[in-house]
Parts: sequence; structure tokens; C-alpha cells
Amino acid sequence: MVKTRTPFPKEGDFVMGRVVEIQNQYVYVDLIDYEGLPSEQCARGLIHISEVSSRWIKNMRNYVRINQLIVVRVLKVNPEKGHVDCSLRRVNSAQKDSVKKERKFAMKYETLLEFLSEETGMTLDEAYEKIGFPILDKYRNYQEVLDDLKENGEKILTKLNNISDEVKKKFLKIIDEHVEISTVNIIGKIKLSFINEKGIERIRETLLNALKVVENPRETRKIAISYIATPLYRLEIVSKDYIDAEAILSDILEIIETQAHKFDGTFEFIRD
Repeated sequence: MVKTRTPFPKEGDFVMGRVVEIQNQYVYVDLIDYEGLPSEQCARGLIHISEVSSRWIKNMRNYVRINQLIVVRVLKVNPEKGHVDCSLRRVNSAQKDSVKKERKFAMKYETLLEFLSEETGMTLDEAYEKIGFPILDKYRNYQEVLDDLKENGEKILTKLNNISDEVKKKFLKIIDEHVEISTVNIIGKIKLSFINEKGIERIRETLLNALKVVENPRETRKIAISYIATPLYRLEIVSKDYIDAEAILSDILEIIETQAHKFDGTFEFIRD
């Protein structure tokens, strides 16, 4: 279970459930990340046969099986009675993948808080209340939280006034040791020359301008240009997102091509 602030999901949410009972007309799922009523181990969701599939169903077990983890959409919630109506057929493959991916990041986040609890003597609930939830409130999803903690953890934790500097220091160490941000790379060779007496200066100026495409470079978003042999230079672009990396490359090539055209130079980019 990943700890959540509310015992029940909201209408419209896409959540993970474990199939616990299959009847002729209904499927019951445990909504494993929600506590539900005090009398329950976790919130229980119900899927009517009409919400299992848009096709005619002869045997429910052809669609779900006991203990199967499935992604469902929440249709209606009655927190007083503990009733949660769900749908399986209203979840497409992209939504399934998104929920599964996000839950992996959520579990990673909880693991970090568990490590902090072990280091400091706090309970996991205390770690969530003092650190976990206050940080989460500022982000759209868990992946953003983990990425920003890795890159700007000290700045983020500075804004939390209810924990000591020692706790902050321990959490930063845990983040540094256990969080890695996946990146994509674009690598290639720039072939650049200017046929005039200021050729070297032109090359230097052009490549320095290309490096300025990324403001405030960091490990997960940066440009590196290095000399290979005249007239070749190695270009590497690092980003968390392939589309962003391609956009950076496009801006770099536009700058170099413009300079080459302006000062009677030659330019070519060779992607590795």
C-alpha cells in the first residue's frame, strides 16, 4: 500500500485494484492504496458486469482472475458507507500504463520515507505528515517530486520548518544514494570551419553561443561540446525528455548554420 491522504479515491480517479472476489454480476477489488473505513483493511471497490466490458460476457473469469492487479476508474464514492463503484471498461491502455508507472514512482517515494523513518526514529505516518505530504502538495505527480528532489533537494527541504537540519541532512543523503533520474542523449559531430583570418575566433564564438541554448544547465539538461580534430567537434545533449532533446538540437543547429552563412563558413552535423 502507498499511503494516501484520503481513505477513499475521488470520482474520476484511475487507481490500482486487486481482484478479491468474482460473482456472476459483480467483481470486487481491493483498492490497495486507500485505507477505506476503520473496519476495513483497505477500501473495497465494486465493478458491475456492465462495467467490466462493453461486450456481452458469458463468463466473468475470462476477463479477470483472483489476485489480478487491474487499473479501474472510479465512478462513484460513498465514503460514509464505504461504497466505491468502479469501471474496468472505461480504462484505455494509455491510462493503464500511466497508473502503473506513477505507482512505481509512488512506491519509490514511500521507500525513501521508510528509510528516513529508520534513520530518525519517526514513524512512517510522521514522515508523511512532516515531509512527504507537504512536498507532494506542490507537484502534479510522484515522478516530478523525485526528479526535483534529486536536483533541488536542499532548496525544497529548506522550506520545511517543522523538521530539524539533521533530519533534512539525512533525507538528502538518502535521496542522493537511492534516486536516479533517467535521461536521453543525442550525440553527434559538428563539422565547422570559417575560411578567413578570424576562423578560430568565429568557431569559438559560434560554439559558445550554441551552449547558451540551455540556460541554467544541470545533470539532467545540458549541452557538452568538445574538440575532436579540425574541423570536427563532438556534441552531446542530455535531457529527461527526447522531444526536449530534439528541440535543443534544432536550436543549436540553427545558431551554427546562421553563423556559418553569415561569415562565409561551412557547416555539417553528423548524428552518431
